[in-house]
Formats: sequence, C-alpha cells, structure tokens
Amino acid sequence: MNDIQYLLRRMADSANAAQAHYQIWFTLRGDGKALPGHLDDMNDYRYVDFFHANNAGHYKLMYIELGCLFDTDSRSASFRNLKTSLKERGYDLIIEKIDNALSKYKQLVSSILTIRSKLIAHKEIGAESEDIHKNNGIIPNQVKQLLSSICSLINEIDSELFGNNGVLLASKSDRYERATFSLLEVLRNGRL
Repeated sequence: MNDIQYLLRRMADSANAAQAHYQIWFTLRGDGKALPGHLDDMNDYRYVDFFHANNAGHYKLMYIELGCLFDTDSRSASFRNLKTSLKERGYDLIIEKIDNALSKYKQLVSSILTIRSKLIAHKEIGAESEDIHKNNGIIPNQVKQLLSSICSLINEIDSELFGNNGVLLASKSDRYERATFSLLEVLRNGRL
C-alpha cells in the first residue's frame, strides 16, 4: 500500500468516527430527533448520568476527529498532508477537486478548529464556552453537510487513484442514528 492510499484510509477512519459521533450526539440532542419522544427515558434517574456523559463525549470526539482531518501538523492524516503528497506526484487536478469541494466550508472548518483548540484539545485558560460557541456559530446541519462532502471526497479520490470498484472507505449512511434510536426503543420497552 502506498503512502497516499494509507493516508486516505487514516482519513477515512477520522471521517467515519466523526460521522458516528455526530449522528449519536445529534440524535440525542438535535431538534426533532430523540428529545421529544425519549426525554423521559433519558432523564430516568437510572440512566441520566449515562446520557449526560454520552452527549458530552460524542460532542467532543466529533470535534477531535473533524479537527484531525484539517490539522496543519505534518504528521497528521489530514487534507493538507494529502494535498502535499498528491502535489509531489503531479495530481494537480485532484488537489483542485479537494479545494473546490471544501472551499464553501472554509469558515465552518475554521470555527470547528477554534472550538476544538480552545475548548476541547487544549482547554485554553480564560476561554468561556458560551462566548466561543456564540462567536463561532456552528450549525449542526452544516456539520452534517461537511461530513457528507468529506466522505464523498475521500471515496472519489480513492476510487480515482486506486480503482476500488465501489468499495467505500468513508461511510455516508445513517447507521449510527438508527442504532441510537434502536437503543432508546429497547430502553423504553424494557421499562414498560
């Protein structure tokens, strides 16, 4: 396996993890998802601590995994380092494809990296969570769109370079959302 293929697989790992953490977090906390129908189940004294920890954990891990994909460190499995490897091999059209696909998310990515850096990865002294979130205004549906674009991009590049005949590295399914709802249903039915 060459270094670009390896890099794409590592990036797909982050994309898949970010997708999973996003879907679980948003299913448990997003408007019109599990809150209206399962709030009493999640607030049951026997489970409420689990759901509080689960919400915080998935939220933070979503930012960590998304941040990995846009990290500037030369050791990271990131789009920046993928583009460097592609440039070394003369794949300028693929670099252009990456830039075009991600250009509309530039501000969102900047906000994700700010929140990750100031509140999660480094816990900057004096950084107030409410202020950081307000100033960076992340909208969950935008994160969902970014994740979808990232997954599509990774899969397209992998297919174009290595012809993997439709085998997807990065998942675009809603399987983690469905699994979360299934878990909540089992929790409710067990209580009846």
